[in-house]
Amino acid sequence: MADELILVKDIPESVLRSAVQDVAAYTIAFLRNGDEGKPHETELQGTGVLVAAGSKRGIVTADHVAQILPRNARIPLFLQRTSQVHSIDHTGVSIVRIARGSDAAMGPDLAVVKLAPHLAGSLAAVKSFHSLDNARSRVRDGQFDIKDGFWLAQGFINERISVGPDRSENGFTKYFYNFSGIGGPDTIDVAGRFDYMEFPVSHEARADSPRSFGGMSGGGIWQLPLRRNGSAIEHLHPVLAGVMFYQHPTTDAICGIKGHGPRSIYEAVYDTLVGEP
Repeated sequence: MADELILVKDIPESVLRSAVQDVAAYTIAFLRNGDEGKPHETELQGTGVLVAAGSKRGIVTADHVAQILPRNARIPLFLQRTSQVHSIDHTGVSIVRIARGSDAAMGPDLAVVKLAPHLAGSLAAVKSFHSLDNARSRVRDGQFDIKDGFWLAQGFINERISVGPDRSENGFTKYFYNFSGIGGPDTIDVAGRFDYMEFPVSHEARADSPRSFGGMSGGGIWQLPLRRNGSAIEHLHPVLAGVMFYQHPTTDAICGIKGHGPRSIYEAVYDTLVGEP
């Protein structure tokens, strides 16, 4: 559908819902536990995307998120609704810094949490790993088309977390909110080994958009190619095209987030994930 212009407003609601569900299957939240016996005090630290490269499995995220994860204790995660916080053993992970710039607004800001096979297997029982192999050759050969389909930025967001009565037990629970923003970048800017995308929030959308995107750092920026099946519009398999790491200050003139682009994912992240150990 590269030759056909489809406006977001013309995409059926069912297609948008399906796309959100698809990319949410790869998205996790990093947490910090509250006091013992008070799960509703658990805090959101950031977002990550479960990825696979060859036989290797990991979580791609922003470096500033990776650097606050526990090094000598279990790492709490949000995977799905549960009465107990999920966690993974820190001895089964390797936190690898890819790059971190001195200016938060400029980047780079990228890391990978490598997972031992037994941890990857446990996570795969409830979530999915997005294969980087599927789109790698297309990105590396310069065949990535920024205008192909529509885009989602997805991650867990602090602003919409709520605390309320537990639905099945006495007491309170915390409800983490997985947010999807529809939009897309105008350009992809390359700077050395990395590339960057701006994901702006339009003036029309600002009334319903979050004021703060805190918590979404490390979340995925996804491209959803489209096709026609008869008269119906369908989305194809999502492509992880970037990772968020910075929110611009919201003013009358600007609102939005910045992230790494496909080159950063399919070269820097891929090479880091498949490398030893």
